[in-house]
Amino acid sequence: MADEDPKSEVSFSPLDQIRLCEAEVTRRIAAARQSAEENLAGARSEAANLKKQSRERGLQRGQSQYQVVVSNAEENSKVMVLKAQQRSEELSKRGGRRIDEAVQKAASIIVGLEVDEGNP
Repeated sequence: MADEDPKSEVSFSPLDQIRLCEAEVTRRIAAARQSAEENLAGARSEAANLKKQSRERGLQRGQSQYQVVVSNAEENSKVMVLKAQQRSEELSKRGGRRIDEAVQKAASIIVGLEVDEGNP
């Protein structure tokens, strides 16, 4: 009889049985509450980690897109500067040729080889 439950030998009154059941239910509720709190804490921690990872990925993508935009803008500005330099050189050459022509014409007028059609 050493293996038997001591409660089985003792008879409890209906009130004591109700109290034992209430105690067991209270213990189960406390255990369930503890388990739920642990699950909630784990879920909150996981949500915080996911939020952090999402923020980091978003920053990385944003930085990548920013670099692409900056790179494109730099390329566009280089092209614009090159075109402006080429146009400047072209205008400078044209201006130089016209200055040379004007100097030659002025010299011819002064020397008397040509007559300026604008002045009699």
